[in-house]
Amino acid sequence: SAANFVKTREDLDLIQLNSFGCGLDAVTTDQVEEILLSAGKIYTCLKIDEGSNLGAVRIRIRSLKAAMADRDRNPKRNLSVRSYASPRVVFTKSMRSQYTILAPQMSPIHFDLVAEAFNNCGYRFEVLPSNDRNAVDYGLKYVNNDACYPSIIVVGQFVEALKSGKYDLNKTALLITQTGGGCRATNYIAFIRKALKDLGLAHIPVISLSTAGLESNPGFKISLKLLESAMMAVCYGDLFMRVLYKTRPYEQEEGSANALYHKWNEICRKSLKHPSISSYRANIRGIVNDFDRLPLKDIKKPRVGLVGEILVKFHPTANNFVVDLIEKEGAEAVMPDLMDFLLYCCYGAIYKHKELSNKYSAKQISRIAIRVIEMFRK
Repeated sequence: SAANFVKTREDLDLIQLNSFGCGLDAVTTDQVEEILLSAGKIYTCLKIDEGSNLGAVRIRIRSLKAAMADRDRNPKRNLSVRSYASPRVVFTKSMRSQYTILAPQMSPIHFDLVAEAFNNCGYRFEVLPSNDRNAVDYGLKYVNNDACYPSIIVVGQFVEALKSGKYDLNKTALLITQTGGGCRATNYIAFIRKALKDLGLAHIPVISLSTAGLESNPGFKISLKLLESAMMAVCYGDLFMRVLYKTRPYEQEEGSANALYHKWNEICRKSLKHPSISSYRANIRGIVNDFDRLPLKDIKKPRVGLVGEILVKFHPTANNFVVDLIEKEGAEAVMPDLMDFLLYCCYGAIYKHKELSNKYSAKQISRIAIRVIEMFRK
């Protein structure tokens, strides 16, 4: 609001103060700069947590005053009220069968199965590769470097994919979750759209995957079949993660746990083409029984629990392949279920209704979601 007001006045300029770059700061600094530059104004940002010595601040302000004086000597400058923002591109029904939808990688053991669920519901869906160190370099180029590491990785994955030449840029859409919270979980979509604009690809639709219905895209709907398949896929992934991490450090024959995982992963992928509760339960029992029979060494290793930010915790590139490192060093990795995060989100919505007067409908939807999740986990 301040930047939009300042750009309409000849007698005003703006200095933005920020502290650390997390959350909204990394978003607002970019937005304020774009608004001011669109009106020919000079953007100055002072980070107030960089030191107690105000000498550098005085120098920055003097430099700004000198630049303003030089600018004002140019009588041809006109104030502009144009918006930097591009109109949102809607994912339409006609795009559904023609467009490839790209989704960022977070947890390969889960998302490969989730992709199968989407593809079996009529979408051309592709999850980006998990082992991709170049994504960080692309992200640093197109995202405010004060933004958090997960934001940089996610945007970098998309940028690298679009610049790879593998996809038709006129028939490609991007998918990202949007929670409605205050951190980058909501601001991902803004980072992505800004990167697309900077790349000259603002025509590419960015689909918001949100239970709160923050944006409407007629060509992308969560059907009951898709919801059922996705729930099964996440539960399969959680189970694979549990049994694989529990047995792989103790396997008598090296590679046997991975081989068993790949066998059952293929069975589950085929099962998701025609999902049913009976086949789902049979697969769950079969996975547990086969891993129970896997020959293991009779030893005990220290268990190392992995907690923290969700993308860094699950994404191999983001956490520098920490699970492989733990197992190589002679320990057993323990990872919380991805479904636990979904439950946390649902319980959060119930709490917000009780304590913060959030929507009653969100509370009821979350209650139903919790019952459905627990049904699949039994």
